Amino acid sequence: MIWCVRNISVRLWVTTLLAIPFCFYVMPGIRQIFPDMGFVFLGLGVAAVCYGVVDFLMHFLGRKMILRLIREAEMWERAAIHNRSRKNYLRAVRIYDSFLLSPLSAGKIHTRLTGSLARFSLTFDRDSHIFRQASIAYLQRNPWDDTLTALWLKRLFRNGAVGDQEQDLLTRLADIHHANMTLVPLLTRLFLHLERLDFTAKQIYARAMEDAQLKKEYGKKIHLLLKEPQQVFDDDAAYPVQNMQPQSRPFIDRQKISDLGKVLFTGIRNPVRYGWMLLVSGWGFVRQYSGLVVMRIQTENRWRVYVKACALGLLSLWLLVFVYNTISHLQKSKAVDEVEVIIEKIEKKAPKPFTIQVAAYLKQSHADHYLKVLKQEGIAARIKKTDGGGKTWYLIQVSEFADRAAATAYGNQLKAQKLIEDFFVSNT
Repeated sequence: MIWCVRNISVRLWVTTLLAIPFCFYVMPGIRQIFPDMGFVFLGLGVAAVCYGVVDFLMHFLGRKMILRLIREAEMWERAAIHNRSRKNYLRAVRIYDSFLLSPLSAGKIHTRLTGSLARFSLTFDRDSHIFRQASIAYLQRNPWDDTLTALWLKRLFRNGAVGDQEQDLLTRLADIHHANMTLVPLLTRLFLHLERLDFTAKQIYARAMEDAQLKKEYGKKIHLLLKEPQQVFDDDAAYPVQNMQPQSRPFIDRQKISDLGKVLFTGIRNPVRYGWMLLVSGWGFVRQYSGLVVMRIQTENRWRVYVKACALGLLSLWLLVFVYNTISHLQKSKAVDEVEVIIEKIEKKAPKPFTIQVAAYLKQSHADHYLKVLKQEGIAARIKKTDGGGKTWYLIQVSEFADRAAATAYGNQLKAQKLIEDFFVSNT
């Protein structure tokens, strides 16, 4: 998972570095082709195209380099120059572990690389951590390869050190090849050496006791290990091999689902009395089948690939949504600011030279009183002080208008509502 996240992160960074300058060159032309499409969608489209190109080029380069190194290693291997072959294989592994290969397309090259490493390691007895892991990884994906399985079993018996990974792979190989009498002797020897008494081991022991030569060679050891009498294996009715075949267990237990449905129905009818029973049954059901799902994912490689692909898809979707929301927010904020600035400029530039004069007083107290009355009626009025005829007048003016017609219409409306007695339009 860390390898996949790292490769995607590098691709995202390279895409970002390439997409930003690329957008400056291609965005004007694309806007002419798609004038109605928003800037955000165009940017995301260009970024997706750049990501696809970067992913293709990186994967193509990494794949070519790995295949070239594998071919050179096989050439040195045929020439019996094993050190040069080993160096080439290790270089191919380093390239595979780098950021070049695409996480979604590395399956085929993984099988090719691990298969070559496993053949080289098991054929020429090159034992190291990398080669051991490659052999295990290859046999986990290709457990039906009889030749490499036999070589791996011989090495495992010779080395003696068996860890958890080796035990799991050994069990899987035994389940698959329990009828292969070429591999049964190797499996029998290994299980006896490990003193295993599980079902898989007993199945192999039963197969070995069916063969006269293997029974002669390992019969006493098997009886001592199992602490069972000789007739157990001699009597087919007492210990038949077909009874040892694992029975297929359905992934979903219909009876338990039916029981849960009954509890659910009862809980709906009597929520107070059976609510706790419903909660406990539901939790047990979820816990059991979530455990089965986790176990299925852990035991089958194909499910692991699906889970990784879903996790990567969700992560990529989250990144796209995050980038889209961020860009949208920035674009909206910028658009709102631009609209407010434009409105403010329009309001400043647009003149409104006409107003309505509804009264004129020589005393300011009278003007203030009338202004207060108009504002109580919701009329936007103001006092304008002016000199005329050797006296100071206090004029009551109402609103501002862009033209005389609008001012006259508004004055007639106020007069009809009996909010003013009379008016005339004044050009301020």
